[in-house]
Amino acid sequence: MNKKLENIINILKQLMSYQTTDQNNEEFEKIFAYIKELMPSKLNITEYEFDGKKAIVISNTQEKEVDIVFCTHVDVVPAEKYECIETEKEIKGRGAFDMKGSVATALELFKNLDTKKKVALFITSDEEITGNCAKQLLTIYNTQFAIVPDGGTDLQIVKEEKGQLQLKISIKTKSAHASQPYNGENAILALYDIYKKIIDKYPLPTSSEDYKTSVNLSMIKGGEALNSVAATASMYIDIRHTSTDTKESILEYIKSLNKNLEIEIIHAGSLFETDLNDKNVKKYIEISKEILGKEPQIVSTEATSDAIYFSDKKIPTILTNPSGGYAHAPKEYVEKESLLKMYKIWEKVLKEED
Repeated sequence: MNKKLENIINILKQLMSYQTTDQNNEEFEKIFAYIKELMPSKLNITEYEFDGKKAIVISNTQEKEVDIVFCTHVDVVPAEKYECIETEKEIKGRGAFDMKGSVATALELFKNLDTKKKVALFITSDEEITGNCAKQLLTIYNTQFAIVPDGGTDLQIVKEEKGQLQLKISIKTKSAHASQPYNGENAILALYDIYKKIIDKYPLPTSSEDYKTSVNLSMIKGGEALNSVAATASMYIDIRHTSTDTKESILEYIKSLNKNLEIEIIHAGSLFETDLNDKNVKKYIEISKEILGKEPQIVSTEATSDAIYFSDKKIPTILTNPSGGYAHAPKEYVEKESLLKMYKIWEKVLKEED
């Protein structure tokens, strides 16, 4: 096995041994201690805490203006079983793909850092819940270019990720005795009618290739008693929208469906877009083609990531991932060889002259 790949896999196995889920502070302390011990003394390591969540920045400069930022996270979503299974071609287990495989690759890269560029590695602990650490780090650091290994698969280049809009939609109607539904108006049914109209406007995608705005009915609550017509109800919907449909246009449409609706925005996440004509993005694509022996696929994806905070600041960003899949699921895995290919791409990016 290639020595670099062997090192990456060994680091990955160690990272996966920590159950770094939300509120498991002791495990985060352990994983950050391991990472700090791994790094050579010539690098600068700065620790941060934002709203109780830790982050570290590893850099070859003390300056806050850098040429490239690699943005990663070590938190994972909860699992029934935390294990690391190695096969001939894959590493399987929670966090292998999302995204400790990429973190391990970045750590091996920084262990052997050889570049004239000023570079920084963000490692955060809250991407799976808020992403606030990355957002706050970008109020401290500025960069000309970013690489976020948290989107797509097979070393694809993600040109767009959907924006997120989570809403609580409530309505008050008229109650009545359950035996006399004609004397009332059922709030639950009224909301469901609203939901069907939303789905008619934004039909659900049928696959990943069917890239369009999606609306998920996540929860519905309503009613006061079993023997009465519900006079109040609320539904919670999670909308993932493309650049074709703005948050403003979606909200305007929903408001037009019923003047009695109360709409609360629970969360609004930005849409990620990158400039494929930017010189750094074009160079990354050229290098990927050279290393992979083929054109990297340019895609749009459904998920969201910390890449949105770079996109918000108009920072040219590569959003990519190694080969793997089933993030957040029992079958999660990452392909070993793709980690080495990603390492080689990054290594060449750092050696390229501006």
